[in-house]
Amino acid sequence: MKLLLRETTDPNGIIYCFPYYDIVEITLWMKIRAYFKLGRIHSAVLTGLAPVCAAAAIGKSLSLLHYFELFFIGFLFHIYLFVFNEVHDVEIDKTSKSLAEKPLVDGSVSLKNAKLVVVTSVVLIFVLTFVFFFEQAFILMPIGGAALIFGGLYDHLGKRVPHADYFIALMIFFVAIYGGFSVLTDLSLFVYVIALLALVQMLINNIIAGLKDVDHDYVIGGLSTSLRMGVRLEGEHFLVSTGFIGYVVFLKIVHSSLVIFPFLTHLIPFESWQFYIVLILIVITVIFMVRFLTIKIFHREKITRAIGFHEMFAFMVIPFLLLGNIGYEAAVILVLLPVIWLGVFLFVMYGKLMPAI
Repeated sequence: MKLLLRETTDPNGIIYCFPYYDIVEITLWMKIRAYFKLGRIHSAVLTGLAPVCAAAAIGKSLSLLHYFELFFIGFLFHIYLFVFNEVHDVEIDKTSKSLAEKPLVDGSVSLKNAKLVVVTSVVLIFVLTFVFFFEQAFILMPIGGAALIFGGLYDHLGKRVPHADYFIALMIFFVAIYGGFSVLTDLSLFVYVIALLALVQMLINNIIAGLKDVDHDYVIGGLSTSLRMGVRLEGEHFLVSTGFIGYVVFLKIVHSSLVIFPFLTHLIPFESWQFYIVLILIVITVIFMVRFLTIKIFHREKITRAIGFHEMFAFMVIPFLLLGNIGYEAAVILVLLPVIWLGVFLFVMYGKLMPAI
């Protein structure tokens, strides 16, 4: 947005200058922000890093360009998943006052343009697979196709089929192993462990994300896993069922076991301090998990904050697993990039770091 000066001349020939804002530029910036919100750009970094981490797990020296290409492919998968989800749910979203500011609901992005974004993302994924990874394209094409299919199934059935969270988790699994197969066709067990970690983390994230929407999901026709398993509101009181708590705890044990497995089996080179830091990170995620599972009074922002911190610290274990393959500088980048990305895009899109979204 620029403050400009406009000149005008009165009938007596006197020239006046007055300030004004470039409305075209304001409109353009608002439109860009609307598309950012539509694609949930603030959370795209973890999807983009899924194939990057799987490729790094192979232990081969790869060019920075190769990693950038994988990140961009992962980014496109993210755009496809979330924009397609918005397109599919637009009529349901219009029935909820709390979702009135969504781009497709308030009209800042047209349904036609949103569908075009979905189609463009799919086309780019396949075209760029050939451009970036031609020698591996014969195996990357079906892997990419599988990721798109599972993502589409989630978008179509997520609110109707019990435990549809597994569809989106499987999508992320295939997005991750896409990165591994972009390098080799014979992947090590460690690469699959990284992909499984991506699967379980996405599964947990998607399940617990339903907690923050319990107040309106049922009203708008959604049946998330949390609602199906008895999580509910009674007035302001937030009641999390024992069954839901047990399910999340079980998945957390699976996730923690996958994290520890490479250390116990010596799949990776490591020093003892790495193992202890990973244990500390696991404990931190458990603390935040206890926080959002034991809140007694429903407060959407507090729940969202606890879930967000859980997700961020859960991802931070990955750089310490990959440290022996990628070195200290790359590991630091992997730790800091998601935090910086999230903060920057949340502030750009919503004007604050912890919006109620």
